[in-house]
Amino acid sequence: MEVETKVSSSFENIRVPGKIIELYYDVVVVGGGLAGVCAAIAAARHGCKTALIQDRPVFGGNSSSEIRVQPTGANNCCAWARETGIIEEMLIEERARNHDLFLNGRINSIWDLVLYEWVKKEQNLTPYLNTRAIGVKMANPSKISAVIAVQGGNERLYIFNASYFIDCTGDGTIGAAAGADFRFGRESRDEFGESLAPAQPDRMTMGSSIFFRARDMGRPVPFTPPSWAEDYPTEECLYCRSHPPSYHPFGIKEYAGYWWIEVGVPFDTIDQNEEIRDELLRHVLGVWDHIKNHGNHGAENMAIDWIGFVPGKRESRRLIGDYILTEHDVREKRLFYDRIAYGGWFIDIHTMGGILAKTQPPEPLCCNPDLSDQLRVSLYDIPFRCLYSRNIENLLMAGRNISVTHVALGSTRVMLTCAILGQAAGTAAALCVKKGVKPRDMANNLNLIKELQQTLIKDDCFIPGVCNEDPLDLARKASVVASSHMPLALEPVESASTLEMHRSQIFPVSESEIKSLGLFIESTLEDESKVEIEIMPATDIWSFNEPKTPLTRACKPIPPKFKGWVHFDLDIRVKPKSLYQVNVYGQKGLWLFKSKPLPGVAAAYKKTYWKRWASEKSVYALRIDPPSTPFRPENVVNGVARPEKWTNIWISDPTSGFPQELILDFGEKVSFNTVYLTFDTYLHEDTCAWPPLYKVPECVRDYALKIYQNDTWETIIKVEGNYHRRRIHRFNTVSSNKLMLEIYASNGDPTARVYEIRVYNE
Repeated sequence: MEVETKVSSSFENIRVPGKIIELYYDVVVVGGGLAGVCAAIAAARHGCKTALIQDRPVFGGNSSSEIRVQPTGANNCCAWARETGIIEEMLIEERARNHDLFLNGRINSIWDLVLYEWVKKEQNLTPYLNTRAIGVKMANPSKISAVIAVQGGNERLYIFNASYFIDCTGDGTIGAAAGADFRFGRESRDEFGESLAPAQPDRMTMGSSIFFRARDMGRPVPFTPPSWAEDYPTEECLYCRSHPPSYHPFGIKEYAGYWWIEVGVPFDTIDQNEEIRDELLRHVLGVWDHIKNHGNHGAENMAIDWIGFVPGKRESRRLIGDYILTEHDVREKRLFYDRIAYGGWFIDIHTMGGILAKTQPPEPLCCNPDLSDQLRVSLYDIPFRCLYSRNIENLLMAGRNISVTHVALGSTRVMLTCAILGQAAGTAAALCVKKGVKPRDMANNLNLIKELQQTLIKDDCFIPGVCNEDPLDLARKASVVASSHMPLALEPVESASTLEMHRSQIFPVSESEIKSLGLFIESTLEDESKVEIEIMPATDIWSFNEPKTPLTRACKPIPPKFKGWVHFDLDIRVKPKSLYQVNVYGQKGLWLFKSKPLPGVAAAYKKTYWKRWASEKSVYALRIDPPSTPFRPENVVNGVARPEKWTNIWISDPTSGFPQELILDFGEKVSFNTVYLTFDTYLHEDTCAWPPLYKVPECVRDYALKIYQNDTWETIIKVEGNYHRRRIHRFNTVSSNKLMLEIYASNGDPTARVYEIRVYNE
């Protein structure tokens, strides 16, 4: 593929009616989508004077109330993989406040307000809404000195000077203006050996979408489409484009969506954005005419009350960094030395042309679910070298315009992945300011990369294979005890999955042997059948498809019309405090019962003719002998704050009730003034799956921090009503040999849960 470099046009003798204001910052972030918001907040929190330039009146980009695309990420295809850090703070707050669902077409201004508040409360961060960046000033051909922007309404022209710039525009606008190398369109199959790339390179991209929302008015409401609306008289006209209603939790019927109302090729997603909007409106109204007036959709009482007029883009320019992430990187789970974030969404490449390609599905899985076997991926790393320009020395980028191929973009482009890329870019920019180095210098310095990684995980980001090594964290050397802890308890619930498909489960084993393993199985067959299992070690909770050698296999007959526990005698030696995988093979008519998901337990399924396992949200009832105790108190100081290679969480015994105590013993008197707490906000689901006004039941609600002084416990912090995952408490310096976290209540779960405690004298 030919690399493009766009040299921006310049104009002289231009007159403007308003003020020309010159400003100076450490970091300027352009683009106020989720990547830009997280980048700006991260830079500001790390001490940089930061500007956030956003051309719309609200933050959020595609997720804002102007466009209304639900944010999603790695959790859709990988267990316990929801993105944390700054984005988690805002998502948790949105669900606690919002009276409506957080779904495509239904996102409202509560989300806009949460983002606005999170930006405004940062003292080092100044937002500029309704401000369009129109160009750059260059200090030299490889360095930006300023971004030029115009703010609507007040007629101001701004000159934003800064040391570092972060392009979160999605379109790579700042990079293109500065002359940064970029790509637009699809690479050829031969360039990187990507199986999903076309034979020849081209300028085709995925398209843009607009959504609509329709409500039940309680009475018939006619709809007559305008003459220019597209005509969809039959279901066949909307080939593989499902258009069902959605339902409010209170039973109210609505229509909202649809992502597949998409237009790209033959239009240019940047240059012809306005034409794309006009074309999308034709098709939105045509689809609504189909729902209202053709076929039996039950939409007589429905009326549109909102249509988006801002196209939500999927793809345009991709700025080139020192590394280009490819399909191979996404599939092969490479461990980059400079990894700073992760992805896990499937390789979601939409049909070129979108809804204009009427005889093709909008994306391959819509007509052929078996392609899941080819398109799903495991959790993978994204290197820092993808987040800065290879030829503009002070330009970083985050969001969908990072350094990836068209195929890799199919996975990295989703908004929650973009958000953690933004936090990584903002943190890196702040570190560049602090150290006086360029992004490339950081990428080539292992000590600086380690500092960046350690800073990110301290700020509640997750980086695969990176654990807390902070020498200033006093908790790392503490011993930990608790008032109770829960054994692994995967008892059956009243739901089951067919064993017509193969099933697999990864689970934690605390002991050095597995004598037996039990599964809860039901047979609806008239004849005897059998279930076979195989056991093997697992490297992490996402490693279903890694090559493994079974430790043992076992088979049990299942009586006709049976329902109950089936125990397999194994008598195998295993590595304690490790994960193991059980694969279960049965047949049609056999059912494997589910259980309530627990951290560190993950499940997958595989059709009999598939090559790969696909992650699922369910987990399955399981008993092992001897019992496993994977939720012990020492997990809170093991350096990882989510399930990965272990459960990494303390969970109290649900039969013990509240209060529960977790005590850190430092072995000697130490001085500290800051405690970081990380609670459980159920990382196994995206927040868009949750109902309105939701607070995660597993999250600690009421608690106190206490120090041991003069043979008694003295309270230094007391909190009521918490529902956030990460809490940082700062107080006057105290000295003690012990710190207690006493938990009085959760938001509904019978257990107390803590992933991590860090203690500092900052």
